[in-house]
Amino acid sequence: MTRAAHGGGRETFFGLGRNQFPRLTRAVEGRKRLVYLDNACTALKLRAPADKMRDFALEWGGCAGGRSMHSLARKSEEAVAETRSATASFIGAVSPKEIVFTSGTTEAINIIARGLPFGAGRTEIIVTDLEHNSAYLPFYERAERDGLKIKVAKTKDGALNLKSLARLLSKKTAIVILPHSSNVYGGVLPLDDVCDLAHDVGALVLVDDAQFMQSHREDVQESGVDFAAFSAHKLGGPFGVGVLYGKEHLLNTIAPHKPGGGTVSGLKRSKGAWRPNYLDSPQRFEGGIQNYSGIIGLGETVRMHERVDREALREHVSSLVRRAVHGLSDLRWVRVLGDEESLAEGSLVSFHVEDERFSASDLSIFLDQDLPKHVVAVRVGEHCANLIHGRLGVRETVRLSFFAYNTAQDVDCFLDALCDYYGACVGRKVRRPHA
Repeated sequence: MTRAAHGGGRETFFGLGRNQFPRLTRAVEGRKRLVYLDNACTALKLRAPADKMRDFALEWGGCAGGRSMHSLARKSEEAVAETRSATASFIGAVSPKEIVFTSGTTEAINIIARGLPFGAGRTEIIVTDLEHNSAYLPFYERAERDGLKIKVAKTKDGALNLKSLARLLSKKTAIVILPHSSNVYGGVLPLDDVCDLAHDVGALVLVDDAQFMQSHREDVQESGVDFAAFSAHKLGGPFGVGVLYGKEHLLNTIAPHKPGGGTVSGLKRSKGAWRPNYLDSPQRFEGGIQNYSGIIGLGETVRMHERVDREALREHVSSLVRRAVHGLSDLRWVRVLGDEESLAEGSLVSFHVEDERFSASDLSIFLDQDLPKHVVAVRVGEHCANLIHGRLGVRETVRLSFFAYNTAQDVDCFLDALCDYYGACVGRKVRRPHA
């Protein structure tokens, strides 16, 4: 079955049903239904990857990384290699050697920011104003360290103006960083076009895929992107494991960020010191004992997403985004960030309320504690995206983010609760016009 459910509490049928997420099968506080709309922070966890991790840890749990030759180690080595191959296939990489396992998107981006050698005269870095702090701060620190210049490509309503970006690009540009999907504005940024523009001036491109992979598929060969990063926990997989993709020849130019066991072929005596001979990717970046259980969990997560009907999933998530936009737009006191058509390409909707009586933080507490039949989980604040909030002059926004298991009923539950809360703020009954 590949049909996507669009309403009520019905099951979804694109390979990721609600019953595959144990947290959704249990009530909260013994009787309340969980409405989980904080998927941009992390998705709820799939049962199958968790079971794989448990089985691996208890039944095998040997040391991988080519350190030992006994059967437990070989089993671990095989499982890690299988995950690397599955991940390479999942994103269209040329080789498993282009897949580096990290602790998450943040570490992956830090590897590039800290260790990528910039060519002669390449003294500028371009970011967008939509960057998550995990993407902006590593390159800010690199610029401070090496006396480089950061240029910020401004967006309008979450859209990137390619002509404006082109004016920022020059032979001085070393790398362009952008989110494939913003964690505030949602939507999808034009990665293919950015790669074309950047490569025309000899610059590299790093894409932050953390908010993109939930209901899209990355194809790194099709876009031509040089580096990409994402995390397992955004896909319903384990915490503490992620992926750095990079073109193999580029990865092998990057200095190891945590040198240690497993990163060298040996030491050679030269000029009075024992000097390391670092291995090529991915070993040069995976020093020490890795999170093997997490890697095995990532592998099972990727295999599950491989079986998903992506077209049906995208249709389902897009319908939830549109439903949220319609419902919020009916409320004259709400300001939605972005337009419906752009938002529908992504998986989230953010808004703010221009009324001093309204507190997003208090709304979050109300949704979590004060509803009689539901616990509604959303995200409020700046979402670690201080650049765009600062540019907009908005102190906090409310963010609804959707995944495979969400339903139209979830959206309606939130909208009704939002009206109840705002009504309490203004001291009168507030109802949605089309509820």
